[in-house]
Amino acid sequence: MEVRPFLMIVLGVLALAMLILFVLRVSPILRAMKNAKPDARWDQKGQRFASMMNQVFGHRKLLRFRLAGIIHLFIFSGFVVLFLDILEVTGQLVYPPFTVGVVLGGIIDVWVIITLAGVILALYQRRVMKPKRFEGSDERDATIILSMIATILVGIIIHTSFYHLLAGSVIPEPPFGDGHFLGLAVSQLWIALGIDTPMMAQIGYAVGVLLDLGMILIFLAYLPISKHSHVLFAIPAVFFRRMDIPEQSGPDFDRGEANGEGIKIATLADFSWKDTLDLFTCTECGRCQDVCPAYGAGLPLSPKKLILDLRDSMTEHLKNPAEVALAGPVISEETLWACTTCGACQEECPVYIEHVPKIVGMRSSLIESGSVEERAQGALENLIDQRNAYGENPDKRPKWQSKAPVQFKDARREAVDWLWFMGDVTSFDSEPNVLKSVQAISTILDRAGMDVGLLYDGESSSGNDELRMGEEGLFKKLAGQNLHEMKQATFSRILTSDPHSFNTLRNDYPKMGLEQPVYHYTQVILDLFKEGKLTVEQPVNAKVTFHDPCYLGRWNRIFDPPRDILRLCGAELVEMPRNRECSLCCGAGGGRMFMNETGMEERPSEERIREAVELNGVTQFVVSCPMDVVMYTAAAAALGYEDRIKVVDIAELVVQATGIKSIDAKAV
Repeated sequence: MEVRPFLMIVLGVLALAMLILFVLRVSPILRAMKNAKPDARWDQKGQRFASMMNQVFGHRKLLRFRLAGIIHLFIFSGFVVLFLDILEVTGQLVYPPFTVGVVLGGIIDVWVIITLAGVILALYQRRVMKPKRFEGSDERDATIILSMIATILVGIIIHTSFYHLLAGSVIPEPPFGDGHFLGLAVSQLWIALGIDTPMMAQIGYAVGVLLDLGMILIFLAYLPISKHSHVLFAIPAVFFRRMDIPEQSGPDFDRGEANGEGIKIATLADFSWKDTLDLFTCTECGRCQDVCPAYGAGLPLSPKKLILDLRDSMTEHLKNPAEVALAGPVISEETLWACTTCGACQEECPVYIEHVPKIVGMRSSLIESGSVEERAQGALENLIDQRNAYGENPDKRPKWQSKAPVQFKDARREAVDWLWFMGDVTSFDSEPNVLKSVQAISTILDRAGMDVGLLYDGESSSGNDELRMGEEGLFKKLAGQNLHEMKQATFSRILTSDPHSFNTLRNDYPKMGLEQPVYHYTQVILDLFKEGKLTVEQPVNAKVTFHDPCYLGRWNRIFDPPRDILRLCGAELVEMPRNRECSLCCGAGGGRMFMNETGMEERPSEERIREAVELNGVTQFVVSCPMDVVMYTAAAAALGYEDRIKVVDIAELVVQATGIKSIDAKAV
């Protein structure tokens, strides 16, 4: 081709310039990651690779948002096929008759059409539909990126169409068997318009190649400073995600111990290399924002904006990440205290950004500096003084037993099979339905003949929410006290009635020496049914819906036992739209139960009750967490729905279905 020397020179110069620009923009990010704190993420390589392939190429999470997922799949697949296009054009510059063949050439054209459709749909979604989750995203940047992709696709169509017209004049062998049916069709348009002379064909081919390869090179240099930097960083981000708890990661105080430090994140210099990678992986898709209960309630937290603000700060201070405080100057205190640590943001994030540990780490720096949310300060003082958030004397912890059907053993004095770890809400909350719930559980344990004991006044708060509030020191103190009491006791297994206690005993305490397995009471009740120790005598025969607690479901992936229990009890389960790992948080986690609600437009618990009320024929809202009992009972009352839907603990339905004596929920 006569245009080859021109194209080689132009593309060569452009490639060198764009490559230099790319390196200059990426190297500071890589340097920041290299200088960041260590984070062990090289374990389970086989599982990591399989997960990465499933998420990146299978789009498992992306397709939860159906339209957006399909759009992204269209565009993403185009990037994969783009390598064939680059191979073909580069080959033609060296040897003009070169093609990738009929089959691969046809595949390129099919994906040009698919990717163009994806670009058009993406523009329609952003400019016409305007989903709320895009609020705060850089729409200008998104438009630039989509325009670049469209330009590349148009370039492919142009140079493949003019390539056909070069046959017989410049190219020795006719290429009509190259498979580019789209290019062949467009070439007929050029013929009809009279743009088919050898000179015009060469010019048209050159224009198409420059629009294609030239824009690819410009796109490469633009990537590191755009929201599409995830093209570079998403695959490693998915590969290096936390694997110890499925899909999730909580406050990683193990890492702090390894560094000789705590979980505190005061400046950018406190980030690990994975934290830094997260910041430049964000796609600004807004899925995290869309599912955040705090954002939905009108509080100032947007998980997306939090990551973007941290990224902007990191970009500005790459050379000296320790020079700026994060909590306050970069991320407001109100934003940090708004988080419920429910993990919904991380659950939805398609590139596995870990928002919660960053928020908890910045909360820890606030606590260290003495800046604590007003009501939370009172709860923390209660925990220091009385070892529970309610400020009650520890001697009152077993007082609920005065209305229970059985008096449980003191596991510190008598050996037992099961140690029942009660939790603060179960032990002290004044909501009558909480008492009703714990009485139901104790009734079931008694009926099944289980050998159960308590720590009585030796039990302290589990520390789950204290750790997620950022009070690492207090958590370790409380956990240490509980572990000390447990060492005085003789037991084989631990039963919990609170998913928050279950979570920290199951995942955090083993790092401090706990060896016994930990179970939630729904797991235990299901086993009792399977073992024949519980049988259904009076099926429930009611339509119910079930709420998945964040710390049972999303954090620990326990979804089926409660549903299996409801089925065994004869209840008809009607799922809410947001269920299982996509469940909506009640709003109480992360210490929020003991914080002010200033600025809240509607409580997440009230939004959830509205969702349940809309289900046809559902009369009972079933829960398996004492915090949920408190939050949803109050929400139903606040909305005036007490007569339409009843909040019940799943243990109460088991008592009803098994014919055990009814529960008296008089206040203790």
